[in-house]
Amino acid sequence: MNGRNIPLFTKWSVLQILLALGAFGVLIGKLVFGLGAVTNLSDNWPWGLWVAFDVGVYIATAAGGFTLAAVVYIFKIEKFRPLVKPAVLMAALCYTIAGIGILTDLGRSPLIVNPIWMWQHNSIMFEVSWCVMLYLTVLYLEFSPNIFQRFKLQTLHKIQHFVLIPLVIGGIILSFLHQSSLGALFMITPDMHLLWYGSLMGYLFLISAIAMGLSLVVFFAIITARAWKLTLRMDVLSSLGTGIAWVLAVYLGIRFIELLATGNISAFATDEFGLLFFAEVGLFMALPMVLLFTKLRKKTGWLITASSLIIIGVILNRINVLVLSHAPARVDSYFPSITEFLFTFGLIAGAMFVFRLAAKYLPLYSDQLTGLPEAEKETQPEVVPAQ
Repeated sequence: MNGRNIPLFTKWSVLQILLALGAFGVLIGKLVFGLGAVTNLSDNWPWGLWVAFDVGVYIATAAGGFTLAAVVYIFKIEKFRPLVKPAVLMAALCYTIAGIGILTDLGRSPLIVNPIWMWQHNSIMFEVSWCVMLYLTVLYLEFSPNIFQRFKLQTLHKIQHFVLIPLVIGGIILSFLHQSSLGALFMITPDMHLLWYGSLMGYLFLISAIAMGLSLVVFFAIITARAWKLTLRMDVLSSLGTGIAWVLAVYLGIRFIELLATGNISAFATDEFGLLFFAEVGLFMALPMVLLFTKLRKKTGWLITASSLIIIGVILNRINVLVLSHAPARVDSYFPSITEFLFTFGLIAGAMFVFRLAAKYLPLYSDQLTGLPEAEKETQPEVVPAQ
């Protein structure tokens, strides 16, 4: 597929640029006037929408990158190669906006560099900081062949190819460490609602991140195929849907076993927290899992519906864990300001526009037809049916 056929400026891309500029304005406002001027955060509610997305959501969405890299480069399952390049780029962009978000969310933003030389080996956040920095570097190194290929830098391309497997292995290790550490961080906050508290939160964060990352890959594969006239590889995406269903089955199994073993399931009640729990686990996780286990995953509409539900479910989980589950121990209330929403959606919009740029000017979809017979490649099929 020729990326140059991708339109650079459409009504959606212009909206993305405007939102990104809005986010940049909020960033400047925070750096100049402080958090109080652009957020509704307080000493009583120090964490809100930004930390839920910066620490919880953006980092979770990047899990599709290391998972597919492991599947293709380590386990040699070539069927999923068409998805690797977009997945790695999505992961790199998600980590980038996570870093920008964390920088903005800190009360004293310039101190974000302190973990580089101020080491605290007993701190989970210290470990997370280093893992995020290192893995972001690994992601861009993994993606670099697209740049080398575009500008015909053959020597650098060969060097990168030589170190690819160590990079992938390092990325997997780093991802496992910080994805799980983010969940384990909340083991020191027993004031949160018991439906989200437990000793296995580290494992649950990692597993749910994998489910969300892969769902994001499926979602964007379908959206971009329709918008940019790419070949829709339903044969690959439906198989990935089965894998996502199994990941969710493991996640839900562990979560309910822990709730039953600890007795925390008794905290469920027909109140606002019970409704949040039911929506998160039932509507946005169990339901799409069932859909993906059936033949409905072979239909584009149902596949994108299931992946969308999972994305919403994990977002809701991170908001519940990082913010809402702490409400019983807080006084007063918190609701994000308009500028908090603008900054959050502006970062996402900016990342989407950069993805569009990469798809247009780099060989991001050069593996799009990998695995198809040569005769079928020449016909450039609009949709490759699910198997």
